[in-house]
Amino acid sequence: MNDVLAICSHLREVRVAKGETLIEEGVRADRLYMLKYGAFEVVRDGVRVVLIKEPGAFLGEISAVLASVPTASVVATQDSAVHVADDASAAVRTQPELTYAIARLLARRLAAVTAYLVDIKRQHADSNTQLALMDQVLGNLMAMHPGAAEPGSERKDGPDH
Repeated sequence: MNDVLAICSHLREVRVAKGETLIEEGVRADRLYMLKYGAFEVVRDGVRVVLIKEPGAFLGEISAVLASVPTASVVATQDSAVHVADDASAAVRTQPELTYAIARLLARRLAAVTAYLVDIKRQHADSNTQLALMDQVLGNLMAMHPGAAEPGSERKDGPDH
């Protein structure tokens, strides 16, 4: 991730106080952030998804690549600093080093999620539950075409978690 900090060293730095929201779910700002130091939690629909604390980590990369509203809020859990790329959707189209770094991150995430889904499928293959449908989920993920899906869940009947 330190390669990311080198790529972004020329960008402006912003300090974020503990408890401050850097990215608000559903509010488009077209900014991409790279963590210099500190920590942030990612919260989607009120559920904490992950804590990000590795210098060079991206924040807001999904909405930058998809040119969409953020799918989660990002809140500082301690005093932090980030580099900021304004006009992020243009930056990911015109800066190959930045785009490649984001692509590597997203590929690592996809590999991890796919491995997790395969594990669930193996565990529940003979259970006749919704978890046994992992082959359909994996097939849909692998067959997804550009522009074919919007971020989020299509389920309207699911319980609020």
